[in-house]
Amino acid sequence: MTAVLTVDGLHVDFQLPGAVVHAVRGVDLEVGPGEVLALVGESGSGKSVTAAGILGLLPRNARVTAGSIRFQGTELVGLGERQLNVFRGAGIGMIFQDPVTSLDPSFTIGSQLGDTARLHLRVSRNEALEVSRTWLDRVGIGDPDRVLRSYPHELSGGMRQRVMIALAGLSGPKLLIADEPTTALDATVQKQILDLLLGLAGEAGTAVLLITHDFGVVSHTSTRVAVMREGTIVEIGQTGQVLGAPSHPYTRTLIDSVPEIGQRHLQDGHQRRLLGAPPATARVRLSERTEAPRPPTDRPILELHGVTKEFSIGGLGTGRHRSTVRAVSEVSLSVRRGEIFGLIGESGSGKSTLARLSGALLPLTAGSVTFDGTDVGTAGKQGLRDLRRRFQYVFQDAATALNPRIRVGDQIARPLLRLGKATGRREATELTHRALELVGLNAGYADRYPREFSGGQRQRVGIARAIALEPDLLILDEPTSALDVSTQAAIINLLLDLKDELDLTYLFIGHNLAIIDFVCDRIGVMRQGSLVETFPAGELFSTDRQPATRALLDAVLPVRARRREDLLAPSTIKD
Repeated sequence: MTAVLTVDGLHVDFQLPGAVVHAVRGVDLEVGPGEVLALVGESGSGKSVTAAGILGLLPRNARVTAGSIRFQGTELVGLGERQLNVFRGAGIGMIFQDPVTSLDPSFTIGSQLGDTARLHLRVSRNEALEVSRTWLDRVGIGDPDRVLRSYPHELSGGMRQRVMIALAGLSGPKLLIADEPTTALDATVQKQILDLLLGLAGEAGTAVLLITHDFGVVSHTSTRVAVMREGTIVEIGQTGQVLGAPSHPYTRTLIDSVPEIGQRHLQDGHQRRLLGAPPATARVRLSERTEAPRPPTDRPILELHGVTKEFSIGGLGTGRHRSTVRAVSEVSLSVRRGEIFGLIGESGSGKSTLARLSGALLPLTAGSVTFDGTDVGTAGKQGLRDLRRRFQYVFQDAATALNPRIRVGDQIARPLLRLGKATGRREATELTHRALELVGLNAGYADRYPREFSGGQRQRVGIARAIALEPDLLILDEPTSALDVSTQAAIINLLLDLKDELDLTYLFIGHNLAIIDFVCDRIGVMRQGSLVETFPAGELFSTDRQPATRALLDAVLPVRARRREDLLAPSTIKD
């Protein structure tokens, strides 16, 4: 059978000031019709660079220096922009990892989907609208008409990712390159999207190159697996063989870094740790603390009472009507001092909105938020300023949370000066260096810009910025969802270490149930803006769980070998 994509001896170099970085070195890949090839590896291993090279989307300082890329027999290396545009979209579809930067913020979702359908399918405006609505339904968006008239910023991260998948799939490409297509999705939607990809492969014969760090996704979806390290393929083979009996030690390290749901235990008698990651902290303190870490207590540090948040969307442009969406509805919960409280739920269930309300980053529509006995809503400007030293926020996407034009040291130091933690520049610099060292980064990294860090390092910088103020509470919004498995394990170990080092309390928002189960003391489940239940983490598998929780558990993709005929059986492919 003729391959849809053939990559032979691909080399990609980056020209940096005073140096050349060999990002991809001699990569050989082949993907046939109806095949799903998973490409896995750590951040910086060259996975996304390989994908960008196939479509000719490399940055200006990068170029293909050797090798061949053939799509259905046509050589792509050396083609100009106009020639490549013939293949982009209609022939080769691309699901980008970051929908925030991939979707145009100036146009509605309907406009972007409709223009794509009209360009590649040659259909009328009304037909393009129907195609767009159908694809939004296929990727699990329950209210497609509202989403079509929404702008990207009016959607959750998971919903934006689903729109990106619809955008790539509606033109019916022969090759679909999916770069981390499910990182922002909960387990139920993730499984639906993966079954959709399997349906495209099995029914339409689409070749799929799946770039992922999730071995559950690899196990559920792929025919073969290629493992990348430092720009080279170190192992490639059938999925069952690679996952069940990896031949390369690096592959084994990656698999050992994956938390399996149900592994909640104390590995050394007192502290949980994930395998496959180096020690997380340098064991330095921000300041001299002589007291031992306090165990969790029943005293709440964060209390939410009847918290409600409504957003008004639409209203711009001819014929658009404003409508109100209730993202969070009358949620009441408490986070106890010294515990890790996990918040889970489907994409769009209101988790991130509730986290922002808890951190006073959004105004309330109704209800109250109390931090350590103080009502945040009535604290006043100065009172809220004083409280902000005691609760900090770690955002999901460190790349967009950090200012690209400011050195990371300045981004850590400025809050210290602004909130009065440091009395002068020298003290702020010292605290900045200690915070970087505490998260496992060299103090000299303070002079670097965010673009000079890997994804895992940027996330560490975000954590360093939060802990430099020595807060009592950290609100963590999906802190590991965009990270590869070994980096994810290192960050989880880091957070567990920091909790003991600094006597922290965590509100941990996530969709990876294995991590939530491993890390948290109590768990709350959200669905459609409401908190449906809370329970101790050890009772996650109880038969008393609500249907929303059971649906999330049933959709978890374990890391195990599966037969290809099972993957493509009609019962696993959803319409």
